[in-house]
Amino acid sequence: MARLLALVALIASVNSWAQQYPTRPMRLIVPAAPGGGTDITARSFVPQLADNLGQPIVIENHGGAGGVVGTSIAAKAAPDGYTILMVYISHATNPTLVRSLPYDTLRDFEPITLISHEPTVLVTNPSHPAKTLGEFTAWVKENANKISYATDPGSAGFLAAELYLQRIGAKVQYIPYKGSGPAAADVVAGHVPYMWSVISIVTPYAKAGRLKPLATAAEKRAPALPEVATAGEQGLADFAVSGWYALVAPAKTPKSIVDRINAEALKALKNEAVVQRLAASGSIPIGEGPEYLAKHFKSEIERWNKVLTAAGVQPTN
Repeated sequence: MARLLALVALIASVNSWAQQYPTRPMRLIVPAAPGGGTDITARSFVPQLADNLGQPIVIENHGGAGGVVGTSIAAKAAPDGYTILMVYISHATNPTLVRSLPYDTLRDFEPITLISHEPTVLVTNPSHPAKTLGEFTAWVKENANKISYATDPGSAGFLAAELYLQRIGAKVQYIPYKGSGPAAADVVAGHVPYMWSVISIVTPYAKAGRLKPLATAAEKRAPALPEVATAGEQGLADFAVSGWYALVAPAKTPKSIVDRINAEALKALKNEAVVQRLAASGSIPIGEGPEYLAKHFKSEIERWNKVLTAAGVQPTN
């Protein structure tokens, strides 16, 4: 009986602690450079999550190595709910792209919420002669040994670029950047001829006439760039690559805390102001919880491992 009473008291204590959580400011690690799709999504969504939780959430950008730098920091953080991490599609590609990850993608994190997704889009410098995907493809095939493209390794844009090259049967050198924002800036400046990127990065440049969008890798035209035809409309069938964003916590974070963050995140994704901010950047809310997200991670790792292996992409150390 004494043991039973002690167990009941312990459960009550844990429940009370979870109900009080959080009692101090939290931090969200964004493993990407400021100005990229992950950063834009975080700053569109996190203020409302902070309001819902009743504590400030400080966003820390730790870009580099396709998300590995920031993700490593989060993996080592205390599993107390006060450090969370926003991951993007590189979370599913790094097991293939990095030979010795300093963390285990599935084992070292607790899935919380799948937040949103956004399509990728092919953009060039406005001076590029191509006006359609077909014209661009012809140019790539003709100049494959002399050109390169900008990318954030492991990002949705990187995956779209490599899948595109597979589909058209061409090889092009890629120039890695610490984030999609810096990569886009170099395409704008004309240092690199083109890139595939999530739509949130390129939409402001496209609307200002500083980048020329040629195709979206999506089943339907993107609301943010409705005038841009999809790859499928231009003859490249079944070509859809979207970036996605999700919240995770360090492994062993209590389930009660994970559930609390997820519940408040789902509420935030139904907030009209959040929906509008995400839509303005081209991002579409998803709002799925831990079990769905765990399955999503596994399926994405498998999908992109096949694509990257077929593309002959070699892992880095």
